[in-house]
Amino acid sequence: LAIWAQNCPENFLHLCCLVEAEMARIGGKKLEAIELYDCAIALGKENEDLQQEALGNELAAKFYLNWGKEKIAATYMQEAYYCYARWGAKAKTDQLEQKYPQLLAPILQNTQSPLNFDQTLNSTQSLDTGSSSSSPYILDLVSIIKVSQAISQEIEFNTLTSKLMNIVLENAGADKGALILNNTGSWEIITQCEKSSCHLLPMHLDDAKTLPLSIINTVKHTKKILLINDISQNTTFSGDTYLIQNSPKSLICTPIINQGQLIGLIYLENNFTAEAFTPNHIEILKLLSAQAAISIENAQLYNTLEQKVQQRTAELSKALEDLKATQKQLVESEKMAALGGLVAGVAHEINTPIGTSITIASTLADETQNFTKAIAQGKLKRSVLNNYLELAGESTQLMLSNLSRAGELIHSFKQIAADQSNLEHRYFNLKEYLKEIALSLAPQLKTSYTLTVEGDETIKIDSYPGALAQIVTNLVTNSLTHGYPAEAAGNFTLEIRQESDKILLEYSDDGCGIEQENLGKIFEPFFTTARSKGGTGLGLHIVYNLVTQKLQGTIEVDSQVGLGTKFTIAIPASVN
Repeated sequence: LAIWAQNCPENFLHLCCLVEAEMARIGGKKLEAIELYDCAIALGKENEDLQQEALGNELAAKFYLNWGKEKIAATYMQEAYYCYARWGAKAKTDQLEQKYPQLLAPILQNTQSPLNFDQTLNSTQSLDTGSSSSSPYILDLVSIIKVSQAISQEIEFNTLTSKLMNIVLENAGADKGALILNNTGSWEIITQCEKSSCHLLPMHLDDAKTLPLSIINTVKHTKKILLINDISQNTTFSGDTYLIQNSPKSLICTPIINQGQLIGLIYLENNFTAEAFTPNHIEILKLLSAQAAISIENAQLYNTLEQKVQQRTAELSKALEDLKATQKQLVESEKMAALGGLVAGVAHEINTPIGTSITIASTLADETQNFTKAIAQGKLKRSVLNNYLELAGESTQLMLSNLSRAGELIHSFKQIAADQSNLEHRYFNLKEYLKEIALSLAPQLKTSYTLTVEGDETIKIDSYPGALAQIVTNLVTNSLTHGYPAEAAGNFTLEIRQESDKILLEYSDDGCGIEQENLGKIFEPFFTTARSKGGTGLGLHIVYNLVTQKLQGTIEVDSQVGLGTKFTIAIPASVN
Protein backbone atom coordinates (compact mmCIF):
# COMPACT_ATOMS: atom_id res chain seq x y z
CA LEU A 1 0.00 0.00 0.00
CA ALA A 2 2.84 2.40 0.78
CA ILE A 3 4.36 1.82 -2.66
CA TRP A 4 0.99 2.28 -4.35
CA ALA A 5 0.29 5.39 -2.27
CA GLN A 6 3.59 6.89 -3.39
CA ASN A 7 2.73 6.36 -7.06
CA CYS A 8 -1.00 7.19 -6.88
CA PRO A 9 -1.88 8.97 -3.61
CA GLU A 10 -5.41 9.83 -4.80
CA ASN A 11 -6.41 6.15 -4.78
CA PHE A 12 -4.26 4.61 -2.05
CA LEU A 13 -2.87 7.15 0.44
CA HIS A 14 -6.04 7.18 2.59
CA LEU A 15 -6.01 3.35 2.65
CA CYS A 16 -2.37 3.35 3.69
CA CYS A 17 -3.09 5.83 6.50
CA LEU A 18 -6.02 3.70 7.68
CA VAL A 19 -3.88 0.53 7.90
CA GLU A 20 -1.14 2.46 9.73
CA ALA A 21 -3.78 3.80 12.13
CA GLU A 22 -4.90 0.27 12.95
CA MET A 23 -1.27 -0.79 13.45
CA ALA A 24 -0.74 2.16 15.80
CA ARG A 25 -3.92 1.19 17.72
CA ILE A 26 -2.72 -2.38 18.14
CA GLY A 27 0.70 -1.11 19.21
CA GLY A 28 -0.85 1.17 21.85
CA LYS A 29 0.33 4.37 20.12
CA LYS A 30 -2.87 6.33 20.73
CA LEU A 31 -1.72 9.81 19.69
CA GLU A 32 -0.28 8.46 16.44
CA ALA A 33 -3.47 6.46 15.83
CA ILE A 34 -5.66 9.57 16.35
CA GLU A 35 -3.66 11.53 13.79
CA LEU A 36 -3.68 8.70 11.26
CA TYR A 37 -7.45 8.06 11.57
CA ASP A 38 -8.20 11.74 10.97
CA CYS A 39 -5.76 11.81 8.05
CA ALA A 40 -7.40 8.76 6.44
CA ILE A 41 -10.89 10.26 6.85
CA ALA A 42 -9.84 13.63 5.42
CA LEU A 43 -8.10 12.04 2.42
CA GLY A 44 -11.07 9.77 1.74
CA LYS A 45 -13.39 12.76 1.75
CA GLU A 46 -11.01 14.82 -0.40
CA ASN A 47 -10.78 12.08 -3.03
CA GLU A 48 -14.54 11.36 -2.88
CA ASP A 49 -14.09 7.75 -1.71
CA LEU A 50 -17.31 7.56 0.31
CA GLN A 51 -16.82 3.90 1.32
CA GLN A 52 -13.37 4.46 2.80
CA GLU A 53 -14.48 7.71 4.49
CA ALA A 54 -17.26 5.71 6.18
CA LEU A 55 -14.87 2.89 7.16
CA GLY A 56 -12.36 5.36 8.60
CA ASN A 57 -15.04 6.99 10.77
CA GLU A 58 -16.31 3.56 11.95
CA LEU A 59 -12.83 2.33 12.93
CA ALA A 60 -12.05 5.61 14.67
CA ALA A 61 -15.34 5.32 16.60
CA LYS A 62 -14.45 1.78 17.73
CA PHE A 63 -10.98 3.01 18.77
CA TYR A 64 -12.44 5.76 20.98
CA LEU A 65 -15.14 3.44 22.33
CA ASN A 66 -12.53 0.89 23.45
CA TRP A 67 -10.57 3.77 25.01
CA GLY A 68 -13.66 4.73 27.03
CA LYS A 69 -14.35 8.02 25.29
CA GLU A 70 -17.96 7.37 24.29
CA LYS A 71 -18.89 10.99 23.38
CA ILE A 72 -16.06 11.22 20.84
CA ALA A 73 -16.90 7.72 19.59
CA ALA A 74 -20.54 8.80 19.05
CA THR A 75 -19.44 11.69 16.81
CA TYR A 76 -17.35 9.43 14.57
CA MET A 77 -20.00 6.66 14.48
CA GLN A 78 -22.75 9.08 13.48
CA GLU A 79 -20.55 10.41 10.67
CA ALA A 80 -19.87 6.81 9.58
CA TYR A 81 -23.63 6.13 9.58
CA TYR A 82 -24.29 9.15 7.34
CA CYS A 83 -21.54 8.10 4.92
CA TYR A 84 -22.85 4.54 4.66
CA ALA A 85 -26.37 5.88 4.11
CA ARG A 86 -25.19 8.18 1.33
CA TRP A 87 -23.30 5.26 -0.19
CA GLY A 88 -26.57 3.27 -0.17
CA ALA A 89 -25.28 0.51 2.15
CA LYS A 90 -28.56 -0.29 3.91
CA ALA A 91 -27.35 -3.57 5.36
CA LYS A 92 -24.44 -1.73 6.97
CA THR A 93 -26.63 1.02 8.46
CA ASP A 94 -28.97 -1.68 9.84
CA GLN A 95 -25.95 -3.40 11.43
CA LEU A 96 -24.76 -0.16 13.03
CA GLU A 97 -28.27 0.58 14.36
CA GLN A 98 -28.41 -2.85 16.05
CA LYS A 99 -24.82 -2.87 17.37
CA TYR A 100 -24.36 0.78 18.48
CA PRO A 101 -27.83 2.18 19.30
CA GLN A 102 -26.43 4.26 22.16
CA LEU A 103 -23.99 6.01 19.80
CA LEU A 104 -26.61 6.57 17.08
CA ALA A 105 -29.45 7.61 19.39
CA PRO A 106 -29.65 11.24 18.08
CA ILE A 107 -29.97 9.98 14.49
CA LEU A 108 -32.42 7.18 15.28
CA GLN A 109 -34.69 9.52 17.23
CA ASN A 110 -34.86 12.03 14.34
CA THR A 111 -35.11 9.53 11.49
CA GLN A 112 -38.57 9.46 9.96
CA SER A 113 -40.40 6.21 9.54
CA PRO A 114 -39.76 4.47 6.21
CA LEU A 115 -41.70 5.88 3.28
CA ASN A 116 -43.79 3.61 1.18
CA PHE A 117 -42.35 3.84 -2.29
CA ASP A 118 -45.71 3.44 -3.96
CA GLN A 119 -47.17 6.23 -1.81
CA THR A 120 -44.37 8.53 -2.90
CA LEU A 121 -45.19 7.84 -6.51
CA ASN A 122 -48.91 8.32 -6.00
CA SER A 123 -48.39 11.66 -4.25
CA THR A 124 -46.39 12.96 -7.20
CA GLN A 125 -48.59 11.40 -9.90
CA SER A 126 -45.59 9.38 -11.11
CA LEU A 127 -45.77 6.21 -13.17
CA ASP A 128 -44.19 2.99 -11.94
CA THR A 129 -44.45 -0.49 -13.36
CA GLY A 130 -41.69 -2.05 -11.29
CA SER A 131 -41.73 -3.59 -7.84
CA SER A 132 -41.40 -1.39 -4.77
CA SER A 133 -39.40 -1.74 -1.63
CA SER A 134 -38.92 0.23 1.54
CA SER A 135 -35.75 2.13 2.43
CA PRO A 136 -34.88 4.60 5.20
CA TYR A 137 -35.62 8.23 4.25
CA ILE A 138 -32.25 9.81 5.05
CA LEU A 139 -30.97 12.98 3.40
CA ASP A 140 -27.49 14.35 4.10
CA LEU A 141 -28.51 17.97 4.60
CA VAL A 142 -24.92 19.21 4.73
CA SER A 143 -24.21 17.71 1.31
CA ILE A 144 -27.48 19.07 -0.10
CA ILE A 145 -26.66 22.56 1.16
CA LYS A 146 -23.19 22.39 -0.38
CA VAL A 147 -24.63 21.22 -3.70
CA SER A 148 -27.27 23.93 -3.60
CA GLN A 149 -24.63 26.57 -2.91
CA ALA A 150 -22.48 25.27 -5.77
CA ILE A 151 -25.40 25.72 -8.15
CA SER A 152 -26.54 29.08 -6.80
CA GLN A 153 -23.03 30.58 -7.04
CA GLU A 154 -22.91 30.11 -10.83
CA ILE A 155 -24.19 33.00 -12.92
CA GLU A 156 -22.71 32.20 -16.34
CA PHE A 157 -25.35 30.22 -18.22
CA ASN A 158 -23.24 27.54 -19.94
CA THR A 159 -21.14 26.86 -16.84
CA LEU A 160 -24.28 26.63 -14.71
CA THR A 161 -26.03 24.09 -16.95
CA SER A 162 -22.95 21.84 -17.14
CA LYS A 163 -22.35 21.99 -13.39
CA LEU A 164 -26.05 21.43 -12.66
CA MET A 165 -26.26 18.29 -14.77
CA ASN A 166 -22.99 16.87 -13.38
CA ILE A 167 -24.29 17.37 -9.85
CA VAL A 168 -27.69 15.87 -10.69
CA LEU A 169 -26.15 12.78 -12.28
CA GLU A 170 -23.83 12.31 -9.31
CA ASN A 171 -26.53 12.67 -6.65
CA ALA A 172 -29.51 11.05 -8.37
CA GLY A 173 -27.99 7.68 -9.30
CA ALA A 174 -28.15 8.23 -13.08
CA ASP A 175 -25.60 7.59 -15.81
CA LYS A 176 -27.27 9.62 -18.56
CA GLY A 177 -29.34 12.76 -18.59
CA ALA A 178 -30.43 15.92 -20.33
CA LEU A 179 -31.50 19.44 -19.41
CA ILE A 180 -34.38 20.78 -21.52
CA LEU A 181 -35.49 24.42 -21.26
CA ASN A 182 -38.41 26.43 -22.57
CA ASN A 183 -36.96 29.24 -24.65
CA THR A 184 -39.99 31.55 -25.08
CA GLY A 185 -42.18 28.73 -26.30
CA SER A 186 -39.51 26.81 -28.15
CA TRP A 187 -38.28 23.76 -26.22
CA GLU A 188 -34.55 23.12 -26.58
CA ILE A 189 -32.13 20.51 -25.28
CA ILE A 190 -29.49 22.71 -23.64
CA THR A 191 -27.14 20.12 -22.16
CA GLN A 192 -26.85 16.36 -22.61
CA CYS A 193 -24.69 14.24 -20.33
CA GLU A 194 -23.41 10.70 -20.40
CA LYS A 195 -20.97 9.10 -17.97
CA SER A 196 -20.24 12.46 -16.25
CA SER A 197 -19.37 14.09 -19.60
CA CYS A 198 -21.68 16.96 -20.54
CA HIS A 199 -22.07 18.54 -23.96
CA LEU A 200 -23.65 21.90 -24.67
CA LEU A 201 -25.88 21.63 -27.71
CA PRO A 202 -28.39 23.42 -27.92
CA MET A 203 -30.87 21.51 -30.09
CA HIS A 204 -34.57 21.87 -30.76
CA LEU A 205 -36.46 19.19 -28.85
CA ASP A 206 -38.44 18.04 -31.91
CA ASP A 207 -35.17 17.27 -33.72
CA ALA A 208 -33.80 15.10 -30.92
CA LYS A 209 -33.40 11.37 -31.46
CA THR A 210 -31.51 10.68 -28.23
CA LEU A 211 -34.43 11.15 -25.83
CA PRO A 212 -37.84 9.49 -25.30
CA LEU A 213 -40.13 12.27 -26.53
CA SER A 214 -43.28 10.56 -25.27
CA ILE A 215 -41.94 10.66 -21.69
CA ILE A 216 -40.84 14.29 -22.00
CA ASN A 217 -44.12 15.46 -23.58
CA THR A 218 -46.08 13.76 -20.80
CA VAL A 219 -44.16 15.63 -18.11
CA LYS A 220 -44.54 18.90 -20.09
CA HIS A 221 -48.32 18.50 -20.00
CA THR A 222 -48.74 17.14 -16.45
CA LYS A 223 -45.93 19.15 -14.78
CA LYS A 224 -45.43 16.12 -12.49
CA ILE A 225 -42.49 13.80 -11.88
CA LEU A 226 -42.63 10.66 -14.02
CA LEU A 227 -40.73 7.59 -12.80
CA ILE A 228 -40.40 4.20 -14.47
CA ASN A 229 -38.43 1.74 -12.38
CA ASP A 230 -38.41 -1.10 -14.89
CA ILE A 231 -38.83 -0.30 -18.59
CA SER A 232 -39.20 -3.98 -19.50
CA GLN A 233 -42.46 -4.16 -17.52
CA ASN A 234 -43.87 -0.87 -18.85
CA THR A 235 -46.59 -0.89 -21.51
CA THR A 236 -47.68 2.77 -21.43
CA PHE A 237 -44.66 4.00 -23.38
CA SER A 238 -43.65 0.77 -25.07
CA GLY A 239 -44.12 2.32 -28.53
CA ASP A 240 -41.53 5.06 -28.00
CA THR A 241 -38.81 4.66 -30.65
CA TYR A 242 -36.00 5.69 -28.30
CA LEU A 243 -37.06 3.22 -25.58
CA ILE A 244 -37.31 0.41 -28.13
CA GLN A 245 -33.84 1.09 -29.54
CA ASN A 246 -31.97 1.80 -26.28
CA SER A 247 -33.92 -0.06 -23.55
CA PRO A 248 -32.74 1.80 -20.41
CA LYS A 249 -33.38 -0.08 -17.18
CA SER A 250 -35.04 2.81 -15.32
CA LEU A 251 -35.73 6.47 -15.92
CA ILE A 252 -37.12 9.57 -14.29
CA CYS A 253 -38.18 12.95 -15.69
CA THR A 254 -38.84 15.88 -13.37
CA PRO A 255 -40.23 19.37 -14.15
CA ILE A 256 -38.38 22.57 -13.27
CA ILE A 257 -40.98 25.02 -12.04
CA ASN A 258 -40.39 28.64 -11.11
CA GLN A 259 -43.21 30.80 -9.72
CA GLY A 260 -45.79 28.33 -11.02
CA GLN A 261 -44.39 28.35 -14.56
CA LEU A 262 -42.80 25.33 -16.21
CA ILE A 263 -39.40 26.55 -17.41
CA GLY A 264 -37.67 23.23 -18.08
CA LEU A 265 -37.23 19.51 -17.53
CA ILE A 266 -34.50 17.24 -16.22
CA TYR A 267 -34.45 13.78 -17.79
CA LEU A 268 -32.36 10.99 -16.21
CA GLU A 269 -31.92 7.32 -16.91
CA ASN A 270 -29.95 4.36 -15.62
CA ASN A 271 -28.94 1.79 -18.20
CA PHE A 272 -27.66 -0.84 -15.78
CA THR A 273 -30.04 -1.08 -12.80
CA ALA A 274 -33.77 -1.32 -12.42
CA GLU A 275 -35.26 0.62 -9.48
CA ALA A 276 -32.16 2.81 -9.52
CA PHE A 277 -34.06 5.90 -8.41
CA THR A 278 -34.91 5.57 -4.70
CA PRO A 279 -37.13 7.93 -2.66
CA ASN A 280 -33.94 9.56 -1.44
CA HIS A 281 -32.92 10.24 -5.02
CA ILE A 282 -36.35 11.68 -5.78
CA GLU A 283 -36.22 14.05 -2.80
CA ILE A 284 -32.71 15.15 -3.72
CA LEU A 285 -33.86 15.72 -7.28
CA LYS A 286 -36.77 17.85 -6.03
CA LEU A 287 -34.41 20.03 -4.00
CA LEU A 288 -31.97 20.40 -6.85
CA SER A 289 -34.77 21.21 -9.31
CA ALA A 290 -36.06 23.95 -7.01
CA GLN A 291 -32.62 25.53 -6.76
CA ALA A 292 -32.03 25.00 -10.48
CA ALA A 293 -35.19 26.94 -11.33
CA ILE A 294 -33.92 30.03 -9.50
CA SER A 295 -30.34 29.71 -10.74
CA ILE A 296 -31.40 29.19 -14.38
CA GLU A 297 -33.62 32.25 -14.28
CA ASN A 298 -30.80 34.33 -12.76
CA ALA A 299 -28.32 33.04 -15.34
CA GLN A 300 -30.72 33.82 -18.20
CA LEU A 301 -31.27 37.31 -16.84
CA TYR A 302 -27.52 37.77 -16.50
CA ASN A 303 -26.98 36.44 -20.03
CA THR A 304 -29.63 38.83 -21.38
CA LEU A 305 -28.10 41.69 -19.45
CA GLU A 306 -24.63 40.77 -20.71
CA GLN A 307 -25.89 40.73 -24.30
CA LYS A 308 -27.48 44.15 -23.79
CA VAL A 309 -24.25 45.44 -22.26
CA GLN A 310 -22.26 44.10 -25.23
CA GLN A 311 -24.75 45.65 -27.65
CA ARG A 312 -24.67 48.95 -25.81
CA THR A 313 -20.86 48.83 -25.65
CA ALA A 314 -20.73 48.26 -29.40
CA GLU A 315 -23.08 51.19 -29.95
CA LEU A 316 -21.01 53.41 -27.67
CA SER A 317 -17.80 52.30 -29.40
CA LYS A 318 -19.27 53.23 -32.77
CA ALA A 319 -20.50 56.54 -31.37
CA LEU A 320 -17.01 57.17 -29.97
CA GLU A 321 -15.44 56.36 -33.34
CA ASP A 322 -17.90 58.71 -35.04
CA LEU A 323 -17.11 61.39 -32.47
CA LYS A 324 -13.38 60.93 -33.02
CA ALA A 325 -13.87 61.15 -36.77
CA THR A 326 -15.96 64.30 -36.36
CA GLN A 327 -13.41 65.75 -33.98
CA LYS A 328 -10.60 64.94 -36.41
CA GLN A 329 -12.56 66.61 -39.20
CA LEU A 330 -13.18 69.67 -37.05
CA VAL A 331 -9.51 69.81 -36.07
CA GLU A 332 -8.54 69.60 -39.73
CA SER A 333 -11.07 72.33 -40.52
CA GLU A 334 -9.61 74.43 -37.73
CA LYS A 335 -6.11 73.82 -39.06
CA MET A 336 -7.16 74.72 -42.61
CA ALA A 337 -8.86 77.84 -41.28
CA ALA A 338 -5.61 78.76 -39.54
CA LEU A 339 -3.71 78.18 -42.78
CA GLY A 340 -6.34 80.23 -44.61
CA GLY A 341 -5.81 83.04 -42.14
CA LEU A 342 -2.07 82.68 -42.63
CA VAL A 343 -2.47 82.95 -46.41
CA ALA A 344 -4.65 86.04 -46.00
CA GLY A 345 -2.04 87.52 -43.70
CA VAL A 346 0.68 86.69 -46.20
CA ALA A 347 -1.22 88.42 -49.00
CA HIS A 348 -1.81 91.50 -46.87
CA GLU A 349 1.70 91.67 -45.45
CA ILE A 350 3.50 91.10 -48.77
CA ASN A 351 1.17 93.43 -50.63
CA THR A 352 2.65 96.49 -48.90
CA PRO A 353 6.37 96.07 -49.82
CA ILE A 354 5.54 94.75 -53.29
CA GLY A 355 3.03 97.56 -53.90
CA THR A 356 5.57 100.10 -52.74
CA SER A 357 8.21 98.55 -55.01
CA ILE A 358 5.80 98.68 -57.98
CA THR A 359 5.07 102.36 -57.33
CA ILE A 360 8.77 103.18 -57.05
CA ALA A 361 9.57 101.15 -60.17
CA SER A 362 6.80 102.94 -62.08
CA THR A 363 8.13 106.35 -60.99
CA LEU A 364 11.66 105.37 -61.91
CA ALA A 365 10.44 104.14 -65.29
CA ASP A 366 8.75 107.47 -66.04
CA GLU A 367 11.85 109.43 -65.02
CA THR A 368 14.06 107.12 -67.09
CA GLN A 369 11.83 107.73 -70.13
CA ASN A 370 12.08 111.54 -69.64
CA PHE A 371 15.81 111.27 -69.12
CA THR A 372 16.21 109.25 -72.35
CA LYS A 373 14.12 111.77 -74.32
CA ALA A 374 16.25 114.70 -73.05
CA ILE A 375 19.39 112.96 -74.20
CA ALA A 376 17.88 112.23 -77.63
CA GLN A 377 16.87 115.89 -78.08
CA GLY A 378 20.24 117.17 -76.86
CA LYS A 379 18.58 119.07 -74.03
CA LEU A 380 20.23 117.23 -71.11
CA LYS A 381 21.21 119.57 -68.32
CA ARG A 382 23.39 118.90 -65.32
CA SER A 383 20.47 119.52 -62.98
CA VAL A 384 18.33 116.96 -64.82
CA LEU A 385 21.18 114.44 -64.67
CA ASN A 386 21.72 114.99 -60.96
CA ASN A 387 17.98 114.71 -60.18
CA TYR A 388 17.70 111.48 -62.15
CA LEU A 389 20.74 109.91 -60.51
CA GLU A 390 19.45 110.87 -57.06
CA LEU A 391 15.99 109.48 -57.83
CA ALA A 392 17.45 106.30 -59.30
CA GLY A 393 19.60 105.73 -56.22
CA GLU A 394 16.74 106.28 -53.78
CA SER A 395 14.33 104.17 -55.84
CA THR A 396 16.79 101.31 -56.12
CA GLN A 397 17.45 101.37 -52.38
CA LEU A 398 13.73 101.43 -51.55
CA MET A 399 12.91 98.62 -53.98
CA LEU A 400 15.72 96.45 -52.62
CA SER A 401 14.54 97.10 -49.07
CA ASN A 402 10.90 96.31 -49.80
CA LEU A 403 11.62 93.29 -51.94
CA SER A 404 13.99 91.95 -49.30
CA ARG A 405 11.21 92.41 -46.74
CA ALA A 406 8.80 90.55 -49.03
CA GLY A 407 11.33 87.80 -49.56
CA GLU A 408 11.82 87.35 -45.81
CA LEU A 409 8.07 87.19 -45.27
CA ILE A 410 7.61 84.65 -48.05
CA HIS A 411 10.39 82.48 -46.63
CA SER A 412 8.89 82.56 -43.11
CA PHE A 413 5.35 81.96 -44.32
CA LYS A 414 6.42 79.14 -46.60
CA GLN A 415 8.39 77.40 -43.84
CA ILE A 416 5.67 77.69 -41.21
CA ALA A 417 2.87 76.73 -43.62
CA ALA A 418 4.83 73.64 -44.72
CA ASP A 419 5.53 72.71 -41.08
CA GLN A 420 1.87 73.05 -40.11
CA SER A 421 0.72 70.97 -43.05
CA ASN A 422 3.21 68.13 -42.76
CA LEU A 423 4.25 68.16 -39.08
CA GLU A 424 7.65 66.82 -40.06
CA HIS A 425 10.30 65.94 -37.51
CA ARG A 426 13.58 67.91 -37.72
CA TYR A 427 16.38 69.60 -35.77
CA PHE A 428 16.14 73.42 -35.50
CA ASN A 429 17.03 76.50 -33.44
CA LEU A 430 14.08 77.17 -31.18
CA LYS A 431 14.32 80.93 -30.71
CA GLU A 432 14.94 81.64 -34.39
CA TYR A 433 11.92 79.56 -35.32
CA LEU A 434 9.74 81.30 -32.74
CA LYS A 435 10.80 84.65 -34.22
CA GLU A 436 9.69 83.43 -37.64
CA ILE A 437 6.35 82.44 -36.12
CA ALA A 438 6.05 85.89 -34.55
CA LEU A 439 6.81 87.45 -37.93
CA SER A 440 4.10 85.36 -39.60
CA LEU A 441 1.59 86.48 -36.98
CA ALA A 442 2.27 90.19 -37.60
CA PRO A 443 -0.83 90.63 -39.82
CA GLN A 444 -3.06 89.36 -36.98
CA LEU A 445 -1.37 91.51 -34.38
CA LYS A 446 -1.44 94.66 -36.55
CA THR A 447 -0.24 97.74 -34.68
CA SER A 448 -2.21 97.25 -31.46
CA TYR A 449 -0.36 94.20 -30.16
CA THR A 450 3.26 93.14 -29.79
CA LEU A 451 4.67 89.62 -29.58
CA THR A 452 8.13 89.40 -27.99
CA VAL A 453 10.36 86.33 -28.07
CA GLU A 454 12.87 86.07 -25.20
CA GLY A 455 15.32 83.46 -23.93
CA ASP A 456 18.46 81.53 -24.78
CA GLU A 457 19.35 81.85 -28.46
CA THR A 458 21.50 78.69 -28.45
CA ILE A 459 18.73 76.22 -27.62
CA LYS A 460 18.22 73.67 -30.37
CA ILE A 461 15.65 70.89 -30.29
CA ASP A 462 14.88 67.78 -32.28
CA SER A 463 11.10 67.95 -32.55
CA TYR A 464 8.10 68.90 -34.69
CA PRO A 465 8.28 72.61 -35.66
CA GLY A 466 4.85 72.52 -37.31
CA ALA A 467 3.21 71.40 -34.06
CA LEU A 468 5.02 74.20 -32.26
CA ALA A 469 3.81 76.73 -34.85
CA GLN A 470 0.22 75.57 -34.42
CA ILE A 471 0.52 75.80 -30.63
CA VAL A 472 1.84 79.37 -30.66
CA THR A 473 -0.67 80.44 -33.34
CA ASN A 474 -3.60 79.02 -31.34
CA LEU A 475 -2.36 80.60 -28.08
CA VAL A 476 -2.07 84.02 -29.75
CA THR A 477 -5.47 83.63 -31.42
CA ASN A 478 -6.97 82.59 -28.05
CA SER A 479 -5.53 85.73 -26.40
CA LEU A 480 -6.86 87.98 -29.18
CA THR A 481 -10.34 86.38 -29.02
CA HIS A 482 -10.80 86.11 -25.27
CA GLY A 483 -8.23 88.30 -23.56
CA TYR A 484 -8.98 91.82 -24.77
CA PRO A 485 -12.05 93.96 -25.43
CA ALA A 486 -12.55 95.58 -28.83
CA GLU A 487 -9.97 98.20 -29.89
CA ALA A 488 -7.69 97.34 -26.95
CA ALA A 489 -3.92 96.95 -27.07
CA GLY A 490 -1.82 94.24 -25.49
CA ASN A 491 1.55 92.57 -25.10
CA PHE A 492 2.37 88.89 -25.58
CA THR A 493 5.61 87.26 -24.46
CA LEU A 494 7.25 83.97 -25.45
CA GLU A 495 10.09 83.04 -23.12
CA ILE A 496 12.20 79.88 -23.47
CA ARG A 497 14.76 78.23 -21.21
CA GLN A 498 16.26 74.79 -20.74
CA GLU A 499 16.16 72.76 -17.53
CA SER A 500 18.09 69.48 -17.77
CA ASP A 501 16.60 67.56 -20.72
CA LYS A 502 13.39 69.61 -20.70
CA ILE A 503 12.60 72.78 -22.64
CA LEU A 504 10.24 75.22 -20.91
CA LEU A 505 8.23 77.58 -23.09
CA GLU A 506 6.19 80.19 -21.25
CA TYR A 507 3.56 82.14 -23.12
CA SER A 508 1.85 85.03 -21.32
CA ASP A 509 -0.47 87.92 -22.10
CA ASP A 510 -1.62 90.93 -20.07
CA GLY A 511 -5.29 90.50 -20.93
CA CYS A 512 -8.40 90.15 -18.77
CA GLY A 513 -7.54 86.63 -17.53
CA ILE A 514 -9.67 83.50 -17.11
CA GLU A 515 -12.27 83.00 -14.38
CA GLN A 516 -11.38 80.29 -11.87
CA GLU A 517 -14.53 78.29 -12.60
CA ASN A 518 -13.45 77.95 -16.25
CA LEU A 519 -9.77 77.08 -15.71
CA GLY A 520 -10.48 73.36 -15.47
CA LYS A 521 -12.49 73.35 -18.70
CA ILE A 522 -10.39 75.35 -21.16
CA PHE A 523 -8.69 72.27 -22.68
CA GLU A 524 -11.99 70.40 -23.15
CA PRO A 525 -13.17 70.08 -26.77
CA PHE A 526 -15.86 72.58 -27.84
CA PHE A 527 -15.70 74.58 -24.60
CA THR A 528 -15.67 78.29 -25.39
CA THR A 529 -16.90 81.53 -23.85
CA ALA A 530 -16.83 83.35 -27.18
CA ARG A 531 -19.32 81.38 -29.27
CA SER A 532 -20.88 84.66 -30.41
CA LYS A 533 -17.50 85.76 -31.79
CA GLY A 534 -17.14 82.60 -33.87
CA GLY A 535 -15.16 80.58 -31.34
CA THR A 536 -15.29 76.81 -31.89
CA GLY A 537 -13.83 75.67 -28.58
CA LEU A 538 -11.13 73.65 -30.36
CA GLY A 539 -8.15 76.00 -30.21
CA LEU A 540 -6.84 75.12 -26.74
CA HIS A 541 -7.99 71.52 -27.14
CA ILE A 542 -5.71 71.27 -30.19
CA VAL A 543 -2.92 72.89 -28.17
CA TYR A 544 -3.36 70.31 -25.38
CA ASN A 545 -3.36 67.36 -27.80
CA LEU A 546 -0.29 68.61 -29.68
CA VAL A 547 1.68 69.23 -26.49
CA THR A 548 0.79 65.95 -24.74
CA GLN A 549 0.72 63.61 -27.74
CA LYS A 550 2.84 64.99 -30.57
CA LEU A 551 5.49 66.74 -28.46
CA GLN A 552 5.22 64.28 -25.52
CA GLY A 553 5.11 67.10 -22.98
CA THR A 554 2.87 68.78 -20.44
CA ILE A 555 0.99 72.07 -20.30
CA GLU A 556 -0.22 74.07 -17.30
CA VAL A 557 -2.20 77.28 -17.07
CA ASP A 558 -2.18 80.02 -14.45
CA SER A 559 -4.52 82.98 -14.68
CA GLN A 560 -5.95 85.78 -12.57
CA VAL A 561 -8.84 87.94 -13.62
CA GLY A 562 -7.58 91.35 -14.65
CA LEU A 563 -3.90 90.37 -14.59
CA GLY A 564 -3.55 88.10 -17.61
CA THR A 565 -2.86 84.45 -18.38
CA LYS A 566 0.29 82.33 -18.52
CA PHE A 567 0.71 78.94 -20.18
CA THR A 568 3.76 76.86 -19.20
CA ILE A 569 4.71 74.15 -21.68
CA ALA A 570 7.39 71.57 -20.87
CA ILE A 571 8.63 69.39 -23.74
CA PRO A 572 11.64 67.07 -24.17
CA ALA A 573 14.60 68.46 -26.10
CA SER A 574 14.43 65.39 -28.32
CA VAL A 575 11.22 63.69 -29.40
CA ASN A 576 11.30 60.16 -30.78
